[in-house]
Amino acid sequence: MPQSATFAWVYMAVVTTALLTHNVGNWPREEQPVVVEAAFSVPESVLDAFGLDDAHIESLTGGRTNRTMRVRAGRDLVLQQMLGSAHGDLLGIMENLVRVTSHLDWRRAFAEEQQTWYPHLVGTSAGKPFIMTAEGDVWRAFMYRQGQILRSSQPLATLASAAALYGRFTAETADLGGPPLIETAPGFHDVDRVYDALLAEVETADDRRDEIVPMLADLQKLKHDLDQRCSRDGVRWSPDRVVHNDTKLSNVLFDRDQGRARAVLDLDLAMMGPSWHDVGDLMRSACWYAKDSHDPVFSVELFDAVVGAFVEAAGETLSDVEIIGYAIAGPRLSFELGLRYLHDHLREWPQLMVQGQNGHLLRGQANIKLAQEMLDAYDALRRIVDGFVDTR
Repeated sequence: MPQSATFAWVYMAVVTTALLTHNVGNWPREEQPVVVEAAFSVPESVLDAFGLDDAHIESLTGGRTNRTMRVRAGRDLVLQQMLGSAHGDLLGIMENLVRVTSHLDWRRAFAEEQQTWYPHLVGTSAGKPFIMTAEGDVWRAFMYRQGQILRSSQPLATLASAAALYGRFTAETADLGGPPLIETAPGFHDVDRVYDALLAEVETADDRRDEIVPMLADLQKLKHDLDQRCSRDGVRWSPDRVVHNDTKLSNVLFDRDQGRARAVLDLDLAMMGPSWHDVGDLMRSACWYAKDSHDPVFSVELFDAVVGAFVEAAGETLSDVEIIGYAIAGPRLSFELGLRYLHDHLREWPQLMVQGQNGHLLRGQANIKLAQEMLDAYDALRRIVDGFVDTR
């Protein structure tokens, strides 16, 4: 159904390959077939800017932050509208994205590699990397590529392949050079700020606070224990390097046959920071892919496989001090996300999208429990990371 009118209206379509993207993702994802209803349109000026004449357009997602579609017009692209009303610093996000992907393009060309393993921006016909509209939105395009996002339980080898790809991102952005990336999300992963915000919300919340108040003493103790361990290991926030900052497994594109990681997605939170941000969130996410369970399941074996693959791929770009800090990274990030979910349970307008009755409360409790389980296993995890350091 070609479309080239003043507005190319996105029609209701059954996306038979179920090509979906995360709200802030950069590539389509394949799951079960889904019906996508028309919800937005593409200005003709945008289609002209990217050279998309007589385009065939399929709506992929229309989330609160981004609207994404697949566009076929002689080439296969993912077109995305980033809503200015939902992002604090769109120009900063795009500047960081262009810098990081351009650097990875340079490394790929130097190594004479054909395939990209990261979002491949497609510029406009005028050579610009994106378009900003008068309304403050950004339109950008990426090369489309086949693959799938895994949602269910997975073997260790599959999870380790994703960790290795995130480790490669760490290694290949270590020599980015130039000025630091723009801090587009100030205070990101600041657990003190997240914790204080929850406590403040509890003071003013309605009857939902009754479900949170009994947890406060345990939250305070867990935070104290985590702070103590982080202090002893020298784990703190510092702008050490380029970090992805959103290393969940749903931000990895896998092949459809072997279940191996093919590409890292969604660089919209890429900023300067400590590498334990990426390892901690990766480890937390991997626990949600445990076999035969709808709740996160942690094991020392999982930690060894996932963190080991990350460390091996990142190689000599990591310092010994960074690797030692990975023992506490998982519980630290799980605790933070748990606090965010609990805070959303109290909000009238949650920031994190969760389905089901009391979904935010249940997710919050599950992540807090996971953080405690990881912290309880700290001694075993520390022996593993010490072993990584000893055998480098």
